[in-house]
Amino acid sequence: MANEKFSFIRGPLKLLGLSDEAIDKTIDFISDLLFEKDEKSSKIEYPYHQVDEFISAAELNFFFNLKSVVGDSAHIFSKLKLSDLFYAKTGEFGKNRTYTNKIDRKHVDFLLCDAKTLKPILGIEHDDKSHQRADRQERDDFVNHVFEAAKLPLIHVSVQRSYSQSELKSKLSAYLSDKQMSNEQSKPVEESSPRCPKCGSEMVIKIARQGERKGKKFWACPNFPNCEGTIINIDT
Repeated sequence: MANEKFSFIRGPLKLLGLSDEAIDKTIDFISDLLFEKDEKSSKIEYPYHQVDEFISAAELNFFFNLKSVVGDSAHIFSKLKLSDLFYAKTGEFGKNRTYTNKIDRKHVDFLLCDAKTLKPILGIEHDDKSHQRADRQERDDFVNHVFEAAKLPLIHVSVQRSYSQSELKSKLSAYLSDKQMSNEQSKPVEESSPRCPKCGSEMVIKIARQGERKGKKFWACPNFPNCEGTIINIDT
């Protein structure tokens, strides 16, 4: 079948002085190459799976508090690669590639963008205990300088079990005016409840009725039993 499919090239090969046997071998060789390629294409695998946790419980808690403070004044994006925000310009292609590689695998935890233009306004790093390590501090220092060089503000907020929305609003006030923030933010809310690590709802305090923690308080999801999110440690 392969010989019939490529019979149109027999004439040119004959003119080159090839024997019938050599022509058959040449056609078989071409056919094997093409069919092997088709066979390989049909066997391409895509071993990809959705990550179990795109955003951690601590990040989810902070996101909802941030969203409550920001309101409609800005859009919040999470886990953006620095290479999506910045580019290197040195005048030399090789150097540009080198500096781009330095930021290619780094990201910023949250980014506030203008609600109308989506122009970046402020980067936010959500620092947990890992940022106390020397290697993380070196990384943070580098990222700080990248934002500074590109003239895009960056602030750091430590991970907390609950957040003072008034303090968070104060941190953002230098970048988002009070008029920009929604009226909802003007409510006198000092301390917010943590958000459920599973569904994001504002949690409520409950008291354990049985077990080793009987009589002790804990944060529980208000959507129980449909959602069983809990936070055991509580400071009250």
